[in-house]
Amino acid sequence: MAKQTQRINISLNLWWLVGLLGLIIVGMVVLWRPWASARGGDRTVSVTGDSTLKAEPDEFQFYPTYEFRTSDKPTGLTELTAKSNEVVAGLKKLGVTDKDIKSNASSYRDYYFFNTETNQHIFSLSLTVAAHARDMAQKVQDYLISTTPTGQVSPQAQFSKTKQKELAAKARTEAIADARRKAAQQAGDLDLKLGKVKSVEENDNGGLMPMYNDKSALMSATVEPASIGIQAGENEYNLSVRVVYYVR
Repeated sequence: MAKQTQRINISLNLWWLVGLLGLIIVGMVVLWRPWASARGGDRTVSVTGDSTLKAEPDEFQFYPTYEFRTSDKPTGLTELTAKSNEVVAGLKKLGVTDKDIKSNASSYRDYYFFNTETNQHIFSLSLTVAAHARDMAQKVQDYLISTTPTGQVSPQAQFSKTKQKELAAKARTEAIADARRKAAQQAGDLDLKLGKVKSVEENDNGGLMPMYNDKSALMSATVEPASIGIQAGENEYNLSVRVVYYVR
């Protein structure tokens, strides 16, 4: 009788062990979720949506430069200072505000170099002037031509920050729609269905290089004052988004 009782106890312990192993296996299956891979829940497609908008620039940047040659440093600095005061005063008279005028001649000793061939010092004054409307830009350009600058006097036409935000909002909507069309086509070609968005990355290219008025590419100090119409044309604003979709 004692031996029979011992065999029953051993049998019960084996069933308990089998049950415990079963629970472990079930827990591992729930944790790993192999059925998710079987349904393709982790499969994705990646596409890039693009948008290009054209708009007239609303900001104009001028970069007039003036040079002075002299063998006497004090004389050159005096001429440079007088020219800076003259040009800035003329711009303010037109209505250009202080915040829209920048000068890189605040420290004159940084803006000359010694020319050993002519035994002269060459002083340079450069200004950055911003105009926020086309009619004001026309006035600024006409005035700057009369000050006999060296080099380019026609403006760089570009988008202001406010305009860029407006264009970005519209371009973003178009780019996302373009991405979804491409993803739907790609999923359809693979006999899959498009799911939710996994991730989105935006690339704001900020448009193309500003356009120039080709009638006034170079205006030297020998050119008589004249009025040259500003033809800004249109600039392009480009934006792209990379979207990753789940597919099933």
